[in-house]
Amino acid sequence: MLPLPWQETLWDSLNSSIDNERLPHAILISGPSGIGKMRLAKALAQHLLCQAEMTKYACGSCKGCQLLAAGSHDDISTLEPEEPGKPIKIDAVRRLIESLSKTAHQGGWKVAIFSPAEAMNISASNALLKNLEEPQPKTLLILVSHRPSLLSATIRSRCQQIPMPIPDSAIASQWLTEVTGDQSAVDKVLFLAGGKPLLALDYLQSDSLQERQSFELLVANVRAGDTSPLEAAQQAQKLDASQSIDWFSSYIHRLATTDLADKPIPALFSFSDKLLQARNWVDSGNNPNPQLLWEGLFMDWLMVFAPRR
Repeated sequence: MLPLPWQETLWDSLNSSIDNERLPHAILISGPSGIGKMRLAKALAQHLLCQAEMTKYACGSCKGCQLLAAGSHDDISTLEPEEPGKPIKIDAVRRLIESLSKTAHQGGWKVAIFSPAEAMNISASNALLKNLEEPQPKTLLILVSHRPSLLSATIRSRCQQIPMPIPDSAIASQWLTEVTGDQSAVDKVLFLAGGKPLLALDYLQSDSLQERQSFELLVANVRAGDTSPLEAAQQAQKLDASQSIDWFSSYIHRLATTDLADKPIPALFSFSDKLLQARNWVDSGNNPNPQLLWEGLFMDWLMVFAPRR
């Protein structure tokens, strides 16, 4: 696996750390979802486990690379929630830490990837912290995070932080065009995806774009008074809450910078704060009642425009 084009500068820096034996025991790759953080983490893991000498990327043909391709390499572990939206629990972290304490099967590096790292509950985070404070030799922990602020300051301080911004639109557009072969569709969808190329690719290759457009139509209908907050909540509760709140936030940003650019509504900014609070609540693992969550949000959304009717 290779890093993505907009990651090349960062990749060169990581390679330099490897060559100079200055790679830290833990790194935190952070940034918005849909920009390739997990791709970078996996490319780095494969490079470390590759047994070829003096290569910029994993060779793809040595024993280590072949084991990785077959999904049977014992020196790499990926820890993710069992289900989307669920927490990473302490037992899973403990099992992983125990495996990291053993000698590498292939005699080289051991790598563990946590994604998204903020999904760890408090107990799991504390278990990981002990390992961060007492790192094992030739062991790399890679924390992938969409929202690093949800990680404890202590964990963040013990990792080398690698923030990844949304890539340059020209580079992202060129990559998407090469992958899909459709320049006209790329520009439109990349804009809708907020410049996030992997999210745009998902829109082009799945039905998630249609789901997003249906949700935005629902939001617009509530704003216009054509759909009640209760009816809208009944439809929205069937969707992934975190993703839908992100769609809502993007819709508001687009609305504020286009239709309402010359006539801003102060209440719109207050509502954006409520969306952020709702997203934090959902991501905290509190399992809010979806119907009540969306009823509250849609009622507040309706009130944003009430004085203008």
